[in-house]
Amino acid sequence: MQRNTTLLTLSSATDNFYTKQSIMNRYSHKFLYHGNETATTEHAAALIVAEAYRAVAERGRFLMVLAGGNSPRILYKRLAQGVSGELLEHYELPLPDGWSKNRETLHQLPEKTWFFMGDERCVPIDHPDSNERMIRETLLPDSGIDTRHLVRMAGEKADTEEAAREYEDAIRTFFVSEESFAEQPFPHFDLILLGLGDDGHTASLFADNTEALEEKRQWVLSVNAPFGNPPGKRLTLTLPVINHARNILFFTTGKEKSELAEKIFLEEEKSVPASLVKPINGKLFWFTAQP
Repeated sequence: MQRNTTLLTLSSATDNFYTKQSIMNRYSHKFLYHGNETATTEHAAALIVAEAYRAVAERGRFLMVLAGGNSPRILYKRLAQGVSGELLEHYELPLPDGWSKNRETLHQLPEKTWFFMGDERCVPIDHPDSNERMIRETLLPDSGIDTRHLVRMAGEKADTEEAAREYEDAIRTFFVSEESFAEQPFPHFDLILLGLGDDGHTASLFADNTEALEEKRQWVLSVNAPFGNPPGKRLTLTLPVINHARNILFFTTGKEKSELAEKIFLEEEKSVPASLVKPINGKLFWFTAQP
């Protein structure tokens, strides 16, 4: 089967690519995949499923942070559907021992998956702009994951500062049982999914909010996004939490966002919030889909 996505990595780049972008040598776990919408979406879904089974095999559960907005809708539907063993084999994403290697077997996310939210608009749950509503419509119904395994942000609360504190406390309950957690200032999510705005924002971290971008202690913030779409109050994870993840996966759709994503990947664009996403010990994946 012929691959229909293009891969740029630090280990397989061409000589010319190395010459032009020697600055990239600082990173050893940074990847860019781009292609048509169908191929890129299935590849991203396969990678997430493979990482989920790896996490369960190694740590007994898979903790994934979900992105909001419109771009991940097609990815969530693909994840809910599951990916075949053939697709995992195609993208060289083996499952751990103990799981079926049958090429026809359909693999959904494992039962021991827990979902978290990367950001939320401060609107009622049934509002069209609610990220939680989008997640419940696209991912949860057919994923096989218990709906109680979604750790939600209470975006509907009038006191958004309290909502941020409550969400940080909720995250802590998933990590206090880890023996090493007492020595760690931030949680290590297995995978954080991020989107990319036209202006280069990610989660609800915007360029005009310097205070939020420079936060070094808190895990969750209540922020005002006057230039967001829609404008208004939001809840968001902070950059230190994002950068402590084991895997970070950007998923974008559309030509303009794909071009911006590649500039960020190549470090030609360093002024936007998404360019500050640099995992400390994890891997960074960029998936850019075009129609």
